Amino acid sequence: MPEKTLFEKSRPGRLGASNPTPDVPSADLPTDVLRADAAELPEMSEVDVIRHYTHLSRMNFGIDLGMYPLGSCTMKFNPRINETVARLPGFARLHPQSPRDLMPGARRLMGELAEYLAEITGFDAVTLQPAAGAQGEMTGLMLIRAYHTANGNPRKKVLIPETAHGTNPASSTLCDYTVETVRGNAHGLLDPHDLEAKMDEDVAALMITNPNTLGLFEREIARAAEIVHAKGGLVYMDGANLNAIMGYAKPGQFGADVMHINLHKTFTTPHGGGGPGAGPVAAKKILEPFFPRPVLVKRGEDYAFDDDRPRSIGKVHGFFRQLRHVCPRLHVYPRDGAGRPETRQRAGGS
Repeated sequence: MPEKTLFEKSRPGRLGASNPTPDVPSADLPTDVLRADAAELPEMSEVDVIRHYTHLSRMNFGIDLGMYPLGSCTMKFNPRINETVARLPGFARLHPQSPRDLMPGARRLMGELAEYLAEITGFDAVTLQPAAGAQGEMTGLMLIRAYHTANGNPRKKVLIPETAHGTNPASSTLCDYTVETVRGNAHGLLDPHDLEAKMDEDVAALMITNPNTLGLFEREIARAAEIVHAKGGLVYMDGANLNAIMGYAKPGQFGADVMHINLHKTFTTPHGGGGPGAGPVAAKKILEPFFPRPVLVKRGEDYAFDDDRPRSIGKVHGFFRQLRHVCPRLHVYPRDGAGRPETRQRAGGS
């Protein structure tokens, strides 16, 4: 039987809250912001609202009830300590428009987290601004376009292997690149000969997922990077399956220039559904000048937001809104061993 909505359960006159007597003088709102008619909101008692949402939660499926086999996005068990930390009032109640100088703890949290992710992935710098993995992909490609444009030629194409993450062509198109497919070989891996034949000075980047969507590590990744770099291109690594190699290999050390990290797969954050989410982008030093502003930088023992970035691609997100629910979880996970091989083994790969 379909669950009734709150509007269907509403009964005139029922109240779900009693407001305390104000201890400050009342003030009239400006007439131009007042509604002509009262908002049509459901009228329910507090206990009925609680029962409604509790019942809906029991209809939902989660990792506490069983396995959810969604490919490389397979739901993993999120340590309860991470959920507890995400609910600390200082983070959970932080307003996205809080003055920067009044959030030193939040700045330190983000600064240290960026350093952890840079160490785990082997890159020089990390931006936490992208709000999700898909936006991280777009941001990484925007960095690549900005880099090539600064060098006099934005280039025209992105090469994508057959075994890459399915979102890669869409992200490339959004950044005004045409996509050309690189064939795989009989072993389900990128064919370096086909890559070499298609690599020219119109190619901005190779966009590769490693391990690929067949679950195989691209053994020729270093050779592929050499082929791309020899023609002035960059290597974008899709970090969807980072969980499988974390602690064993660092993408920044086998030829990648930039990558986004799907944190819901590796670092215990919520998965999609409109958020809260995060898709940090890690990159080599050559791309750091183009990072979305403001950029969090370390100054002495503190961290500060730096807006003086003339070559920045601009903002990709209005606020560091994911800070309240996502960053605290991430901060706990690296401190608790992320990057060590045992962490990958306990998570069961990607």
